[in-house]
Amino acid sequence: MDVTRTASIEEAVKQALAGFGRIDILINDAGVIGAPGWQEREIPTEADWEAAFQVNVKGLVFTSRVVAEHMKARRSGKIVNIASVAGRIGRAAHPHYSSSKAGVINWTQAHAQMLAPFNINVNAICPGVLWTPMWDTLATRMINLDSKLKGKTSRQVFEGIVKERIPLGREQTPEDIGNVAVFLCSEVAHNITGQSINVDGGWFMN
Repeated sequence: MDVTRTASIEEAVKQALAGFGRIDILINDAGVIGAPGWQEREIPTEADWEAAFQVNVKGLVFTSRVVAEHMKARRSGKIVNIASVAGRIGRAAHPHYSSSKAGVINWTQAHAQMLAPFNINVNAICPGVLWTPMWDTLATRMINLDSKLKGKTSRQVFEGIVKERIPLGREQTPEDIGNVAVFLCSEVAHNITGQSINVDGGWFMN
């Protein structure tokens, strides 16, 4: 599914309904940092800003709207948006990405209010530092832009960030994020909505 194309979203939802009869859960997880080649630019371009908001915000909003119509009819559903701790504070290295994730947090609150009368929960997860292809690319970019990091591998840079910024002193994993998503989509969390939960080892506390 291409979240930047409404027709693609509608087709994916159509196929899901044909295959399963209903949609109980939506996890909005599509995300980009910028347009192709973003890692080679020190200052984000207009294309980087456009890509970040097109996928991270508008794609999430439009996917949620299409799916929510089916949930509203059944008066039941769980929506979980994957934001980021980057959305908690502006980052000079990638302000376009941070701004888009702040938008996800704000949209989560707004959409939760809109769907509460239909018994639909909307929450967000803010992942911290996970060793993924995206972070590998980020660390490589840092090495290219900072002479102090020359000679280090991307993994070493990543581990240095974990040591420096994470109070618990350990990186987060996709399983950590998945476990919180499972919790938010369960009936145990039926009274939680409009919240953005940090899963970041204590990096940001609020």
